[in-house]
Amino acid sequence: RIREHLAPRTLANPRLAHRMVAASNGVEVSNGVKASSFEYKGWRFDSVSGPILSTCERGTLTDKLSATAASKGLPSIVPPLPEAIFGHSYLTMTHEASGRTFSFDAAGAIACWMRESAHKGSGGVRVTTASLPSWKKVADEQDLAMGASDYDWTFSTDYSGTTGAESPLSPTTEVEGAPAQWGVHTGSGLDMALLRRRDIPILHFVDLTLYEDDLGDNGESVVRLRMRVMPSCFLLLLRHALRVDGVLIRQHDTRVFHKFGSPHVLRDRRLGEARPPPP
Repeated sequence: RIREHLAPRTLANPRLAHRMVAASNGVEVSNGVKASSFEYKGWRFDSVSGPILSTCERGTLTDKLSATAASKGLPSIVPPLPEAIFGHSYLTMTHEASGRTFSFDAAGAIACWMRESAHKGSGGVRVTTASLPSWKKVADEQDLAMGASDYDWTFSTDYSGTTGAESPLSPTTEVEGAPAQWGVHTGSGLDMALLRRRDIPILHFVDLTLYEDDLGDNGESVVRLRMRVMPSCFLLLLRHALRVDGVLIRQHDTRVFHKFGSPHVLRDRRLGEARPPPP
């Protein structure tokens, strides 16, 4: 578990105290893409929800991932990508006074997976091949097609968003200045008593899936983002949930919390893992 905080410049700017009214720019729908913008207490929340990438769009993303990996000195060969990538979907939270942004998108999550995969491979996670000779033959052919390369076929990622500057593949606008640095937070954490209250209205809500894969019918790997804005705070939960049937259960959570009027944005990251008992 890691708890951090960020204190952007002018986060508690008193000049913004009068901006208490929420403003929404509505929702636009075009070719299955839904965009929304919501402004409240000096923050702007821009989100887009779109369909799964087409074959052509996956090819474009693969080319961008390859170029980005090569520029960072990583292998430029892109492993097989998750079968369902919601590449049009993203959320950007902007603190208007400082220009600081917090961005989350599918391309960023996949780039993070690729980076970890290049260093760690599959991590030894394997599933048992069915005993029928025909199934074993198929598995051997697939291994041969992949050659000696070892990649993380569970699509595990510890992606926690991009802060202060755009992701190399993000559609959001880059802000001026260097990326923000998170510091270790030793004070009180998330206000769970506030977040558990059921009498507080939710002013704005975002629910996005960034990518998912059924791991060849061996389980499920999903990256999902949910965010809610309430009168006194906002909370974002970014979760990668992994289930490899009979082998592994893993969950990586990133929570971003801010109480309006506080000088800090808190980020809480947790990793949980368990192995199911043998049958």
